[in-house]
Amino acid sequence: MPVAPTPVTSVSEALERMSGMYGSAWRDGVLLSEIVQVTGAAEVAQIDVPLAGTTKIGHKTGRESRAGTIQYQKVDSSWEMQVWQFMSQTLEQRRANRGNPGLKVFQLLIEYDDPDALGIEKWQLDGCQIYRLNLGFNIGDDLTQLEVPFTWESETPIYVFNKGVGPGGIHVPQWYPGYGPPA
Repeated sequence: MPVAPTPVTSVSEALERMSGMYGSAWRDGVLLSEIVQVTGAAEVAQIDVPLAGTTKIGHKTGRESRAGTIQYQKVDSSWEMQVWQFMSQTLEQRRANRGNPGLKVFQLLIEYDDPDALGIEKWQLDGCQIYRLNLGFNIGDDLTQLEVPFTWESETPIYVFNKGVGPGGIHVPQWYPGYGPPA
């Protein structure tokens, strides 16, 4: 009976894992210190295609979507005012502003820069918009943390890598051509 190979691991491999505590988000070049979590996904829809003359379903690619959430600790009213300024306009005002995005569009850079991990990862999200006006409070909260849904139009990798093996079997980052390492 064949024996499964024993994986070669070491405690130092744990250091290679990226920690969210070293994540940061930058909006239009400004660090957003109140952001504590950004999650999102760019997805391609999977369309079921019934295959004639069979009992099978095939698949083809469909539309793309990009959506996520931003969690932030309340510092001021800036997030709320972005949505309120749009919502407070009349339809006539919105029609008069055709061609201008109703909800403010911004760029978001999301970054993992864990000093113990193999490398840094950074993505640029363009055409971001938020869609929720959060109001209210909870007297039991020691710290007010809120969440807004957001979308974006496109993403660009800035620094991305795969885990590679260097001299002596040590893991090293293998940067994608043109996307790292940072200087």
